[in-house]
Amino acid sequence: MAEQTLIEQAESKQSQLMQHFIHLVLTNRLSHAYLFSGLPGCGKRAVAQVVAMRFFCQNPNADGMPCGQCPECGRILAGDNPDVVTVEPDGQRIKVDQVRYIKDEFAKSPVEGSTKVFIIEGAETLTTNAANGLLKFIEEPVANRVIFLLTTNKSMMLATILSRTQIVEFPPLSSKAFAESLRQHQVSENQIPLLSGLTNSMDAADELVADDWLAKCQHELSRWFNQLTKHDDMAFVTVQTGLMPLAHDRDHQAVILDAIVLLWQSTLQAKYLSDETQSAFPELQTTMLEMAQALTREQLLQILTAVLDTKKALAGNMNIQSILETLTLRILADMKQHV
Repeated sequence: MAEQTLIEQAESKQSQLMQHFIHLVLTNRLSHAYLFSGLPGCGKRAVAQVVAMRFFCQNPNADGMPCGQCPECGRILAGDNPDVVTVEPDGQRIKVDQVRYIKDEFAKSPVEGSTKVFIIEGAETLTTNAANGLLKFIEEPVANRVIFLLTTNKSMMLATILSRTQIVEFPPLSSKAFAESLRQHQVSENQIPLLSGLTNSMDAADELVADDWLAKCQHELSRWFNQLTKHDDMAFVTVQTGLMPLAHDRDHQAVILDAIVLLWQSTLQAKYLSDETQSAFPELQTTMLEMAQALTREQLLQILTAVLDTKKALAGNMNIQSILETLTLRILADMKQHV
């Protein structure tokens, strides 16, 4: 699959916001300071960069969008335009010396255009001194300067910065846009439905697919489910030998339980809906349909209730192995009762 251009990313992830900001540029109504807030990978940086490209593009399209192909657009994409200043955290934080660099650049006039654009990624990581150093330039707007502060955690920003910027909340990606982003990250096609059900954060998705964790989880849950459908007590062993090695911290334990919820929700849906929607567990599509046909609606709801209760148990600090073993025994007992 061809890699999306930056403009395509911005339009596919945040079409309305992209059009809104291009309109502000064209009508000369862009404010001097914005705070873009939203989940990782939701398009904040792409929108800010496309706005920067529009200021310098030599061949804008009829709809006002930058062409993305002229030398000036290319220089911005390459980080080679002196009037577009981008800063990212140095390690875990944006430090005072980085803000000093921003202030120095802020004091300089535009070199190649009429506007200077500043894009500060991870603005929530500004140290207090760094944030206070930046505050003066936000409080005292200078003509032809635009600052985009990008954050994934608005609550960590100084209240004084929040009160002096225009806050733009970026909505989570649509299912279609998120799936496309996963494809751009080379995520396996059969993992995309499960990931889409578990999260809409690209950072979280990247963590789940790292070291094949998600693939292993999907495999072990499929094995566990197949054993349950056969009333096989080996499902209890699979918890111990297959799932527990994957449940190595609280976050991964919660994901396993979320995936189990999706698994049984899909089984319930298979009883009443067509198979047009892609299952989070494509290899279990036939098995889920057979299970859905074999059990009554009441039986499936009883099992799903038990599955949902596991989330409460984990929140109550119950041991994850006990949660999974108890769930397995309960499902086996319920299914054998109705054989």
